[in-house]
Amino acid sequence: MDIYATFITDKGIFSKKEADEGSLYLAEEAIKLKLNGSVLDIGCGYGLIGLLIKLKCPEIILSGVDINPRAIECAKASALKMNIEAQFDCLDAQTGLVNKYDTIVMNPPIRAGKAIMYHLYQNAYEHLVSQGSLLIVIRRQQGAATSFTYLQTIFPEVRRLKIKRGYEVIQALKG
Repeated sequence: MDIYATFITDKGIFSKKEADEGSLYLAEEAIKLKLNGSVLDIGCGYGLIGLLIKLKCPEIILSGVDINPRAIECAKASALKMNIEAQFDCLDAQTGLVNKYDTIVMNPPIRAGKAIMYHLYQNAYEHLVSQGSLLIVIRRQQGAATSFTYLQTIFPEVRRLKIKRGYEVIQALKG
C-alpha cells in the first residue's frame, strides 16, 4: 500500500509497534472498492483501518468504535494529527450501535472467541443499510473458513476478496 502515515498508539492496544499485516490488507481491499457513504470501523483500535481508508476515500463519513478507552484516545489523536474528520466512540459494538452504515470494516477480535465474533457479525448485519457490506480480515489458521461459512448463514452473498500470506479478506453483502 502506498500510504504513509504516522499513528499514535500505546501499550494495551492491538498491534501497537507496527501496522498489522491483515489490517493493511483489509484497508487496501476497502480502498479498491472505492467506498462512499458511511463507514464504521468496529474494534477500531488506534484507527489504522478506518483512517487509511479515509486518506484514500476522503468523501466517506468515518466512524470507529472500540471498547478500549485508551485506543479511542489514540484514534482521535491520530485523526487530529492527520487532519482527518472522523468520529471515534468508546462503546461495545455488541450492544451499543444505533446507526446504520453503508460499510462496516472489522479485524475481528479472535482472542475474544467465536461467540463474540459471531455476535459482532450478526450485529454488523443489523446495522448495515439494505445494500450495505461487511468487510473483515481473518487469518486462515484462526478460523477464516468457519467465519466464511457462518457469514453465509447471515448474508445473502459472501465472497473472498483476497487471500494472501495466510490472511483472507472477506466481503459479506447484505443486499
